[in-house]
Amino acid sequence: MNKTAMTSKVLLKGFAQAVTVVAVLAAGQAMAAPKAAPKKDPARDVIITLTNGRTSPVVFFTVIGADSQGQEANLLKDALAPGKSVKVKAKSLKGCSFGIAADLEDGSSSEASGVNLCKDATVKLVD
Repeated sequence: MNKTAMTSKVLLKGFAQAVTVVAVLAAGQAMAAPKAAPKKDPARDVIITLTNGRTSPVVFFTVIGADSQGQEANLLKDALAPGKSVKVKAKSLKGCSFGIAADLEDGSSSEASGVNLCKDATVKLVD
């Protein structure tokens, strides 16, 4: 046997072992449980307790989703007087993190982003 033939056999032998290892790894991955598809976050209604800690009545309150989708409509039926609270329903919300916005009778406004309404659905407007 010449030197070239021996070298070829060694390389082929190493290659065969590598193929066997790859085949075993591939078979192990094939036998592993398939990954579950990520769950879609279903839309749900959230009841928010809004408290007006400002000195002017709140005339507009809305919730905006993280994807800039959301209510964008006034959730208040009537103006919310200073020191008062009301429960409002934000419909068909997805996720937990939202922006909120409120306009007051005196022309001022309040805004916040990243509000986790899943953890706490209480919003208090303060000066």
